[in-house]
Amino acid sequence: MKAPPASSQARYQPASGADAASHLPLSYDDFGVLAALSDVCAIVVASMAAGSAYHLLAYGRVGSVAEFFGVGAILAALTAALMKLKNLYTPDSLLSVRSQVSPIILVWSSVVLFLLGVSFTLKISEGLSRGSMLSLAITAPLLILGQRLLVKRTMLAILQKGWLKRSKIVLITREPKDTTASDETLRAYDVVGTYVLPSDSEGIRHLLANLVGAARGANIVSEVHLAMDWNRLSDMKQVLAELRVLPVPVRLIADATAREILQHPQRSLGGVVSFELQRPPLTAGERAAKRAFDIAAATAGLLAIAPLLLAISFAVWIESPGPVLFRQTRGGFNGRAFHIVKFRTMRVMEDGPTIVQATSNDHRLTSIGRWLRRSSVDELPQLINVLRGDMSLVGPRPHALAHDVQYSRLISNYPYRHHVRPGITGWAQVNGFRGETPTVDKMRQRVELDLWYATNWSFWLDLRILFWTVLEICRTRNAF
Repeated sequence: MKAPPASSQARYQPASGADAASHLPLSYDDFGVLAALSDVCAIVVASMAAGSAYHLLAYGRVGSVAEFFGVGAILAALTAALMKLKNLYTPDSLLSVRSQVSPIILVWSSVVLFLLGVSFTLKISEGLSRGSMLSLAITAPLLILGQRLLVKRTMLAILQKGWLKRSKIVLITREPKDTTASDETLRAYDVVGTYVLPSDSEGIRHLLANLVGAARGANIVSEVHLAMDWNRLSDMKQVLAELRVLPVPVRLIADATAREILQHPQRSLGGVVSFELQRPPLTAGERAAKRAFDIAAATAGLLAIAPLLLAISFAVWIESPGPVLFRQTRGGFNGRAFHIVKFRTMRVMEDGPTIVQATSNDHRLTSIGRWLRRSSVDELPQLINVLRGDMSLVGPRPHALAHDVQYSRLISNYPYRHHVRPGITGWAQVNGFRGETPTVDKMRQRVELDLWYATNWSFWLDLRILFWTVLEICRTRNAF
């Protein structure tokens, strides 16, 4: 039997005393525990500080610090438990603070509302100071996010300096430089040996026999990782069979195709395992919550701005002949057409197979129409579309049917915009894509933002977009 080439086997390099001393007694997974403890401390400190400061300002005394500590401890325990369930303490998620902002605020709000609901039900809410609870509700998430930034910077510094106590692993690959297991991917591990599998079964057997002997002799290996093509199932089974003599875990690293699939939610039903490659637009509960908010906000908005709508209607009617309101057929949810309502800003009423998109220097615009577009006031009658159920306050902006047909041919992902109700404002509009889209590339970027919104919808995201819309209107960016 022919032995594998010497170059395919890596030699083990046990850590020296100096190297071992430079490592902190902290593993990659321990960062999650540290983050949970820091969250608990942040909430307890915020409760004591907010309660004491409020009582000192309001009543001239600090108040019951023990009571503030107790409230903070209860909130901290519930918050840490929920964050653990939502996988907010995994090391990889801790390195992406921006993606954690919305989940942290949602978890914290849920815990505070739960505590207030229980207190009211048990009739013990009189013991809770509304002022101190409001101060705590605002202070705690700021402290949590602040210490998350500190945890992230600490993690990056420790990883870069090599101070982390890392598991010593053996890496088995198909290629000497396998992109599946790059240095960045394995930064949480100390790769003490790398083996490149031969192409023949007998060579694999010899190589693994040498690996087992070296691992037993060095006695420093804690895991074996396989960076192999998932299509080579027979090779994986052989490797696993040969490595069963070693009392260490054997892990299979996901290749590019597997990573793309495994990042999607998994479901097991009746013995069938499936992955959700395309998320439904919104769940039934999310649709109900979004619709309830739309109805309440649109009703309140119409009642509040009724005098303004009457004044604008009169001005449009006086300036130029034609109807006050402009109606146009647009594509809505699931591709269903509806008639959008706007204040008329132009001297034409285009609605058909050919529609010329308005531009900043369009001669068709009326004088008052130019101001209405610049301030986005022409969109206010769309609150009626929201009440009808044609639109939502927030969602992808609806386009004319002629433009839907045109861009569906040019942009492959364009139809996904119709997975949610169109909106008066949207994620694309607050990210600089308000107004005309003169090129296909501009429209493609707008579509990408619309798709991100449909995939990442949350109630808090809608509130953020509504707030940022006000700022965009004040900036008059891309408006005409």
